[in-house]
Amino acid sequence: MRGQAEQAKRGVVEARLRAVRPHLAALALVAPVVAALVTFLAGAPLEAIAVPVLVAFATIGYLRSRVLRPRRWPPAAAVAAGVSGVHIGLVTAWPLAPAAALALGAGAFYLARDARRRVLEPYTPELADSRVEVPWQARGARGLELLVGHDRITLAGSRGRFRLVRPMVALSGVGAVEQILVSRRATLEVPGVGELRVTVTPGPAVRITVPPGQWIVPTDHGREIARLVARRKELAGVEGVEGSPG
Repeated sequence: MRGQAEQAKRGVVEARLRAVRPHLAALALVAPVVAALVTFLAGAPLEAIAVPVLVAFATIGYLRSRVLRPRRWPPAAAVAAGVSGVHIGLVTAWPLAPAAALALGAGAFYLARDARRRVLEPYTPELADSRVEVPWQARGARGLELLVGHDRITLAGSRGRFRLVRPMVALSGVGAVEQILVSRRATLEVPGVGELRVTVTPGPAVRITVPPGQWIVPTDHGREIARLVARRKELAGVEGVEGSPG
């Protein structure tokens, strides 16, 4: 009976993923197909069609490998469509390349973001029973996210415009996860990550015990995160599951 209940929970998320697969396929194919058609109509050498074909195959392969990581879909779709736009400009009139890249890239980004939203929102407990990576945006820190995967958690941030930092901890190394209340603004260093700092604003936050210290991330969803991590630790068979919904 319990197995049937867990299978039903996974089925909810699988249904969401099935619903967006046609959209992901379209995102991978439409811009490269348009680029290949324009290449043919423009009378460019047939070898030039190889570029959009390669872009299509690369995008399909990437999205298939990241189907359980919806956070990656928008930038991947934007890059693929942008490259196709540049190609269109180069085989027609090169001054059009930036405009074509921007238009196609932006359109693909927003369509992929909508597909991501349809899988992750609204957040429901069924997501905890799936293998989908669930991202949580930090409050007041646009470039900082807490990513809860099926086997690890990741704090994705940056310590400069072009320097990304992604400390990861396996679920087996995660201790207590609890919602706390922060009374004043503070900038905290992330243990073991050198220059990466988190600005914590007054209000709810989640505190996660990890080696060699703890992460404190400002968020209004501390209870959901605590339950999500605890459930995934349980599914992974991690000993000593700890977590507090606050």
